Amino acid sequence: MFFAIKWHYDQGKKDKDKEKEKRAVLRAAGQVAVVFVLALAGLGVFAFALLRTLGNDLPLP
Repeated sequence: MFFAIKWHYDQGKKDKDKEKEKRAVLRAAGQVAVVFVLALAGLGVFAFALLRTLGNDLPLP
């Protein structure tokens, strides 16, 4: 009886650990996506400013 109760207790504990791990992975993936988008936007602004400085005519649509 003890081992049956312990097994069920451990299974419940394992599910909580999986949930924490899943949240951590999703948070990390979100942070990577945000950093990528910000880097892409920064690169675009930098390229636009550089080309404008070098004399290329880049009218905004």
